[in-house]
Amino acid sequence: MLKISPLFSGSKGNCTLIQSPQVNVLLDAGYPYRYLTEALARKGLTPDDIAAIVVTHEHNDHIGALPVWYKHASTPLYVPLPSVDWITRRVGCSDVRGISGAFEVGDVEIQRYECFHDAACCYGYKFTCGGSRFACVTDTGHGDAALTDFLRDSEAIMLESNHDEDMLKRGDYSYSLKRRILSPYGHLSNAQAAEVLRQLSGSAVKTVILAHLSEQNNNSELAFNSAVGAFASVGLTEGKDVRIYVANQYENEVTVCID
Repeated sequence: MLKISPLFSGSKGNCTLIQSPQVNVLLDAGYPYRYLTEALARKGLTPDDIAAIVVTHEHNDHIGALPVWYKHASTPLYVPLPSVDWITRRVGCSDVRGISGAFEVGDVEIQRYECFHDAACCYGYKFTCGGSRFACVTDTGHGDAALTDFLRDSEAIMLESNHDEDMLKRGDYSYSLKRRILSPYGHLSNAQAAEVLRQLSGSAVKTVILAHLSEQNNNSELAFNSAVGAFASVGLTEGKDVRIYVANQYENEVTVCID
């Protein structure tokens, strides 16, 4: 059994709580420490209850809370191997473990997927406990067959749906920033995420959490409708064949349970 609770999701900071019968794991810790611990407290948890923090990559919206976290706790920190030295210096943790392949935290096996992102190294992850699987891939510039294959056997997935391309192109961002986001090493758009979902027709996926939405260049309605349309194009109905949630930057009430 796995329980997945997106706590914060967006450009200001990301953090997802993953719970098994034995352990509590945080995927990223990029939102300010005070608010992160308040969100954990609403789940009946403290930092001492977290068995591990697993980091996708070194950008601040994924590790920003860690320097303060490690003044209060000594949680093992798992990061992509190429980022170990930099993150160790940045966050002040004495137990940083480099990820180069699959590993285990308690009763949870964790596998990696290498994302297309402008970081030293960026991973998506699949969490498996017994027969339950949850996969999360954000901060990747494009989808490919390897991505759909990585997601295909998970009952629940969290997938980036960062921006609406028209909003981004018409928006106030600088040309260089727009170019970065739209590049093959930037972020998935709503349309790109929808195509990944369409390719997952016939897979094990029954629950989708859309994540890492831009506050300036997207909104939950656009992202949700794009995903609904993707499934509808292959004959699947939201609420019947698949459930779709949109993770919020500031507050999330949803918890997905996989038996």
